Amino acid sequence: MTHRHNLGRSEKYHDLPRTLYALLFDDGGCYVGQSSNPQQREKQHRSRQGGWHRPFRFHALEVVIATRAEAEAYEQAWRVKASREGWRIYAKPPGIVVNPHRRATPHVRWLAHQRRWQLGTPVKAPSESVGWWPWIAVGALGMGLARCAMA
Repeated sequence: MTHRHNLGRSEKYHDLPRTLYALLFDDGGCYVGQSSNPQQREKQHRSRQGGWHRPFRFHALEVVIATRAEAEAYEQAWRVKASREGWRIYAKPPGIVVNPHRRATPHVRWLAHQRRWQLGTPVKAPSESVGWWPWIAVGALGMGLARCAMA
């Protein structure tokens, strides 16, 4: 679905179909944005000037008819939803991590509750999924060895 609007700089003030999208990264990061021309926006993200100097998957989340300011509430709601699914939320290139819950108003939280995340959860590296229990085993082993050395 190609959108062509010749509104110039006033584009942000008009109710237009705006695509909310996610860039998903292999490290568990997620960037959520919006555009009235998603194909062009994806090309911009992938360009050298786009700031994301690593591979990502582009996924359209939904299309809303809204001004740019109105669509920003949906954008924030998708960030909250992605965060709840375990994704680390990036603000801007090259990957500054933000907490989307800090700025979430009751309206944004309500919108997030209405959204359905269908892109799965991030794949964790084995080192991330191990957790804290090996450290207890290492500590216990270390203490046992220390006792043996003292005896």
